[in-house]
Amino acid sequence: MSNLMHVCLAALISLGMIRPVPPAAAARPQDHIKVIVKASPESEMITELSVHSRSLMKQLRNLKAGTPQRRTPTDTYIWLQSPEGDVLYAVDEQGDWYDTSRKETLLLKPALKEQMKDYIHAARTAHYGRLVPWKDAKRTVYMKSVVQVVDLETGLRFRAQRRAGSSHADMQPLTKADTGVMKRIYSGEWSWRRRAILVQIDGMSLAASMHGMPHGGDGIPDNAFSGHFCIHFLGSSTHRSANVDPDHQWMVYKAAGRLDEAFKQASPYGVIDSFFVALNQQDPELLRRSFADRENPALHYFIQTIGQIKSIRKISDFNEKDVSGQTRFELPVEVTVHAAGKRPEKQTFTFVLNKASGDAPWQIVSVTYTATSFS
Repeated sequence: MSNLMHVCLAALISLGMIRPVPPAAAARPQDHIKVIVKASPESEMITELSVHSRSLMKQLRNLKAGTPQRRTPTDTYIWLQSPEGDVLYAVDEQGDWYDTSRKETLLLKPALKEQMKDYIHAARTAHYGRLVPWKDAKRTVYMKSVVQVVDLETGLRFRAQRRAGSSHADMQPLTKADTGVMKRIYSGEWSWRRRAILVQIDGMSLAASMHGMPHGGDGIPDNAFSGHFCIHFLGSSTHRSANVDPDHQWMVYKAAGRLDEAFKQASPYGVIDSFFVALNQQDPELLRRSFADRENPALHYFIQTIGQIKSIRKISDFNEKDVSGQTRFELPVEVTVHAAGKRPEKQTFTFVLNKASGDAPWQIVSVTYTATSFS
């Protein structure tokens, strides 16, 4: 870590439900930079790291714009003061900056980019959880242990106790107040929908996923929660089938801030599955990450209508084939779509995906679909 990091790390990271102070309402020191991390544009949970450095500001104010290009999904931003006004930059996985108002990249010298990566890494480490396999997580979140559960989107937090579970953690809210907070996370209605969460215990923050449906055995009296709910970690499985739940696993990677890594590892079949997971779990950010172009009309359509879909399920599993050496992939997928207020329909979604290079992720470039009545 650079010396510059040591100058300003003390008490600079605020973790939790934090909203950025509007620049106009804040004091305006001349050497002020903010690193901002939020899991999605909709997220209310924000981590800010404030940096005060004249030398750094001097370098940043002399940067030149590069060629215009499309903006890629990100969870990391730089807020920077300039003589022309405050500027918000989106930072991609390579550490390149994108001017969100002018829609152009910013050219950083390699040394400066590395310097800024220290701050970005510190903010992201504070914001997200550690990606820990279930075999290790179950020893940290041991039986009868009490943890703090933090919802990555709302920032709401509640206490829960592990009561059972060998393939994943069976949890119960500790008190009526904790149950009330959990229900607020699910907008007042219990749901099987998966959500990315942090599980905090003994000074550690672990990446995990939960659903919000009371079921099965109970154990804590007077907590207004009849049954338990499930928390999954990396590689954990369901009790009944002993299968890894892909919906939970995508949320675990989101809670770790490592969706880019998950997409790089995914086959085109896995990326298509992530599309369906995003719709089922009503997660716009996961949907954005599956597309090559965030301005894609199909992406806009599904983000706008995501709340209307109760469920979307493949009619049969993929017959996966080797795609080594391919850079283009097309696949029709038959699904059953259950939209709010409508009868289930059988639909065929046809996906086209591209791979920009050998180590680049597969990304969706188009989605078309047809519908027929389902009986």
